[in-house]
Amino acid sequence: MDDIRQTPSIKELEKILFGGKRSGNHVDEVWPNLFLGDMSVANDRFSLWKLGITHVLNAAHGKMHCQGSHEFYGSTVEYYGVPADDSPSFNLSVYFHPCADYIKEVLSSPGGKTIYLTLS
Repeated sequence: MDDIRQTPSIKELEKILFGGKRSGNHVDEVWPNLFLGDMSVANDRFSLWKLGITHVLNAAHGKMHCQGSHEFYGSTVEYYGVPADDSPSFNLSVYFHPCADYIKEVLSSPGGKTIYLTLS
């Protein structure tokens, strides 16, 4: 079976982004076993442990304010970092498919693995 990936329209993205309830949380479960959060939780290993996080996908790897790395999380958390810059000229799209593949691999692995996505 072919793996056809289609980019959602702007209208579909707006519906997803603005259709949900508003949250002031630092982390939210956006899909079963898929969490989206910010730097404050990403840099707090105890909070990740309490959430049962087993994998971290960090879209802010390499930033001075982000501590994320294999060394920081230790052997209990698998780490995948994307060296993204917070700049309008940075081409983040080259990382979309590798990150999607990583998420799919983790969510389909035995044991109900959890991913934590940090965007800042």
